[in-house]
Amino acid sequence: MLFNESTQNLEYIYNIYLNFVAETLIYVRNFILYIGVWLLGYLLVCCVVYRRYARKLPTRTRGALGAKRVLLVVAHPDDECMFFGPTIFRLCEQGAEVYLLCLSNGNYEGKGGERKKELWEACHVLGVPDSNICLITDTRLQDSPKAQWAVPVIAKLIQHQVEALDIDTLVTFDRGGVSSHPNHSAVFYAVAYMFVEKNMPQKCTVYTLDSVNILRKYLGFLDLPLSFVLSSKRYFLRWTESRRVTRAMKKHKSQMVWFRYLYIMFSRYMIINTLRKINLADIELELEVDD
Repeated sequence: MLFNESTQNLEYIYNIYLNFVAETLIYVRNFILYIGVWLLGYLLVCCVVYRRYARKLPTRTRGALGAKRVLLVVAHPDDECMFFGPTIFRLCEQGAEVYLLCLSNGNYEGKGGERKKELWEACHVLGVPDSNICLITDTRLQDSPKAQWAVPVIAKLIQHQVEALDIDTLVTFDRGGVSSHPNHSAVFYAVAYMFVEKNMPQKCTVYTLDSVNILRKYLGFLDLPLSFVLSSKRYFLRWTESRRVTRAMKKHKSQMVWFRYLYIMFSRYMIINTLRKINLADIELELEVDD
């Protein structure tokens, strides 16, 4: 009798186990199906946005800033391709006069001379004339994530270029600097310094490149709908156009280690740029957040 009761208990436990496994498998199947439907729907939305806003619209109406003379300020050689490629490409295509101010020669690994040459080659591919490139070699602005760049020094350099070149539109990093590199963020704080000190010409409109979370950063093409919804100033490149940005990036041969190839493949910044117009009120709010 005891044997029969033990057998019944084992059968009962076994049936419970089978039911649990079956219900778990059904749940997993439904979950995978649910996620799959959502992913398929999102992919279709990406394709619609790409065809409607990146492929078919005339180039002169895609994300135009209405700029004529643009100064793009970066921290290192290769920043112009890694982060601002779509903006530079589209502005040049739209007929704007694009100038580049690079605040260091990227001598972090002792390759400053090589990286300077690569910068000119990359800009040539993007459409920026050699004469429109200014590279700063100042001992106070060393390429290093540990270096604290003097904000007033950067601000003075930017102000000089804005006034000398009669710039109407300035484009640079936001506070996050895309990759959180302190040299990138220092450029933003220099622009903030110019606003606070009333040194930014009133006719000069300033835009910063949006820093996004790491998931969106490596979504590539799949970030199109989010970029369209969350930003009013955006530049999307077609596949054929993005290949030019890739060619420009590959001109920075001294920087093309294995993970840079992964960056080229997956980063949204190779095909998408979203920009935000800022003014003194925005700057003051950003500085309050920092405090």
